[in-house]
Amino acid sequence: MLGYPSVHLAGLGARDSLRLEAGLCLYGHDLDDSITPAEAGLSWTIGKRRRVEGGFLGADRILSQLKGGVARRRVGLIIEGAPAREIYNSSDELIGKVTSGGPSPTLNKNIAMGYVKSGYHKSGTLLKVKVRNKLQDAKVVKMPFVPSRYHK
Repeated sequence: MLGYPSVHLAGLGARDSLRLEAGLCLYGHDLDDSITPAEAGLSWTIGKRRRVEGGFLGADRILSQLKGGVARRRVGLIIEGAPAREIYNSSDELIGKVTSGGPSPTLNKNIAMGYVKSGYHKSGTLLKVKVRNKLQDAKVVKMPFVPSRYHK
């Protein structure tokens, strides 16, 4: 109990479910050197001066994406059934992949984050995910999955 009566030890599973429910990215899963802030929905991390002046690593690609759009986008999914890895549209065409997923203890549903082709990223879009060679229903939802309740 670490000397505090209301604090208990928690493992990586607890960290991952809390991170996922909050819609936070994990480097190596949801982010890597091939994913830009524009694709990940993290454009807010690029300051106004940097957007105007550029001059940072990857500026040409990122600034052109901010102006012209991206080919893929990070989305949140609520999945009917077990967590999955591949994302399909209603025509069973592969359109993306799941980068993080698992059960949400708060929502009592399976949730996931992943990247899909632009055009399939809007909240409410019905998609499918492949689990053990079977397609299951999934729905794009806004993140965070569980709204924060802290005071700013």
